[in-house]
Amino acid sequence: MRVVTFGETMLRLSPPGYQRITQAQTFEVFVAGTESNTAVVLAQLGVSVTWLSRLPQNPLGQMVAQRLQALGVDVSRVSWDADGRLGLYFVESGVTPRPTRVYYDRKDSCMSRWQPGEWDWHTVLQEAHLLHATGITPALSDSCREATAEALRVAHGMGIPVSFDLNYRSLLWTPQRAREVIESLLPFVTLLVVSPADARTVLEVQAEDTDIAEAVRRRYNVPIVATPLRDQQTATMGRRYSVIATGEGVQQSEGCLFEVVDPIGSGDAYDAGLLYGFLQGDLGLAMRCADALSALKHTVPGDILLTTPEELQQVLQGGLRGIVR
Repeated sequence: MRVVTFGETMLRLSPPGYQRITQAQTFEVFVAGTESNTAVVLAQLGVSVTWLSRLPQNPLGQMVAQRLQALGVDVSRVSWDADGRLGLYFVESGVTPRPTRVYYDRKDSCMSRWQPGEWDWHTVLQEAHLLHATGITPALSDSCREATAEALRVAHGMGIPVSFDLNYRSLLWTPQRAREVIESLLPFVTLLVVSPADARTVLEVQAEDTDIAEAVRRRYNVPIVATPLRDQQTATMGRRYSVIATGEGVQQSEGCLFEVVDPIGSGDAYDAGLLYGFLQGDLGLAMRCADALSALKHTVPGDILLTTPEELQQVLQGGLRGIVR
């Protein structure tokens, strides 16, 4: 199985513990990108993954490429920018009643300069089984919007399934602009991932959480729509579960319990599990893997889930409680 994905990866800087940024003397540094987070999890599960992006030709860009490559992701098609910059973002972790806050410093990053025609998608997608994209990339700039559409059109024309996570970011564009662009891309999409909040905010679909997937599928005629759902039981405990709608009906998973250490990146791990099952032709497995990997990510600091196929199987079988000696 081979997956191709593309998008911006940044560095995340976080004060230790629950410090505010204004009091921090040091920052923890993590490699962080929605699509590359998903790519890393898939690679750890044995899937061949190629990640395309634009990085600055400096130690920050090299750090990103080296860490992703060390985790099994093919970065050989990355474009290197001699005078560009790497996007940054800062995370200030909060606890009730103080929310976790994210601050971006990504304007004019290398990836925002991506242009249509920069990559030969017919060549890149040779022998690919899936192209994965998200709604973050077309939000970065007009050229990224056009280039994203180009990639999806080529994949669709080659008969390669396209997965797309709407992944709305209010700090990058308005709901109205996001809806206009996303709706233009949906005719090329095979598998759409959309949260209830994004469906309501961007697509203006008003339905109960468990009915969102079917409502979106009917409106846009996307073959498969998946909705990640969360039952937050306490401030630190919850359950991740899923609904998938297809032309054959609607399925809902039992879900997987999790305890929160760091929730950022849990949606990217969810996508990896969903795609892992989809590539095997089993949507039931896709939901279970998505729930399990998202739950696991909540337990790992940083944006990237570090895991193994054995750990995934143990979670699917209800194991990994207490101390493993």
